[in-house]
Amino acid sequence: MNKTFQTLLIFAVCLMIIPAFILLEKGFSTVFENSAKETLLSEDCKEVSILDTETKDISVMDIKDYLIWNLMAQMPGTFEKEALKAQAVLSHTYILNRYINEKENPTKTLLGAIISTDNTVYPKSFTTDEAKEYYGDKYEIALNNVTAAVNEAVNEICIYDNQPIIAAYHTISCGKTESSKDIWNEDVPYLVSVDSISDEKAEGFSKTTTVSAEEFKKNAEKTFSVTLPENSSDWIKILTKTKNGTPLTISLGGKEIQASELCTALDLPSQHFETEIKDGNINFITKGLGHLVGMSQFGANSLAKDGKNYKEILQYYFPKTELFTMK
Repeated sequence: MNKTFQTLLIFAVCLMIIPAFILLEKGFSTVFENSAKETLLSEDCKEVSILDTETKDISVMDIKDYLIWNLMAQMPGTFEKEALKAQAVLSHTYILNRYINEKENPTKTLLGAIISTDNTVYPKSFTTDEAKEYYGDKYEIALNNVTAAVNEAVNEICIYDNQPIIAAYHTISCGKTESSKDIWNEDVPYLVSVDSISDEKAEGFSKTTTVSAEEFKKNAEKTFSVTLPENSSDWIKILTKTKNGTPLTISLGGKEIQASELCTALDLPSQHFETEIKDGNINFITKGLGHLVGMSQFGANSLAKDGKNYKEILQYYFPKTELFTMK
């Protein structure tokens, strides 16, 4: 397994829920309802406060430093510069959203911080030691690449209708990105499905997760309170799909559940899956890594290799949006 793919895998599971979770908790349509558009973009998060969930201490980082160490963790530092800049813009947009949300309606458990070190909820940032350990002899190259990208894009965020966008991104699509309407049941104008065919060439695009039929039956019956019949071919039936073929609802032993619930229970790399019964096992054949909504990081890197700049990359994955330069 090469280093690039290892990096893609590290945060793929977190990208199943981040950044959707924090923004969905208040609803796409209501996040900014208390903010006047003319003053919203005057908000500027110069520093990022981070709660250590173990010690309860709050550390403060300059926005540029935060973006560098966040970017080192969220996208391979060996990716193309324009892809790194696109990710930097999304990271800045995300943290500005957090700043505004916490200013308007503070989360008590954050004790005044914007985010915490709980990486199941908030995107991870590397420490210097973590980055050195991960990148090894490529650490200096990665750091220089990321620093250059952040320096060039640090003042920009992505907006729609004068509001910071929902900065959704994932690692690899299933060949096309999915819409938020399908995956999260929230119709966001710029979170729509777009082609990302280059993702099919990514290492890790497809994965087979094998579970013994006996183990699956025992765990599924306990987790979902169902009784599965003897014939394993009758256990899982896909009821509805997106136009790209990603399952939305399934019948599990006759009980309708969300496909995402099964994916979470099985720790599948994405929600785009097919099943195969073979030799007493159930094979879950998945495509993509992450929640599949918004920007595909691998796709962004492919577009950068094709000569697209970060503005074009962001406009491709987030149609009808534009960049805004913070003062």
